[in-house]
Amino acid sequence: MQRIADVVAELTRAADEVQTLSEGEKLRLLGRAYVTIKEGWDLLGEPGRLQESAEAMDLIQAGGMPVHLYDDEMKAILLEAAKAIRQIEAALKAKKAEGRRAIPATDS
Repeated sequence: MQRIADVVAELTRAADEVQTLSEGEKLRLLGRAYVTIKEGWDLLGEPGRLQESAEAMDLIQAGGMPVHLYDDEMKAILLEAAKAIRQIEAALKAKKAEGRRAIPATDS
C-alpha cells in the first residue's frame, strides 16, 4: 500500500489542477483512490465496508465515465476520496494504538 499521505497529497493536488489533467490521468487517479480505500478497509478487517462506502461507489461510477465529468464534479470526487482515505488512516492509527495497549506489560 502506497503511503497514505502520498496518495492524499496526490489526490488533493490533482483536484486543484483538474482542468489540466488528461482523461488517462483522471482514470489513473480514480483507480488509485479506489484501490487505496479498498486496501484500507481490508487492513481494518472490514472489507464489507467498501460496498457501503459512498466514496467508493462514486469512484467506480466516475471511473467508467471520466470523459463525461465536469471539472468541478471530478474535483469533488477526488477531494471526497482524499477525505475518506484520511479517515481510514486515522482508524488504522487508532487500531494500532489500541493493539499496543492490549499487549500486557511484562515485569523485568
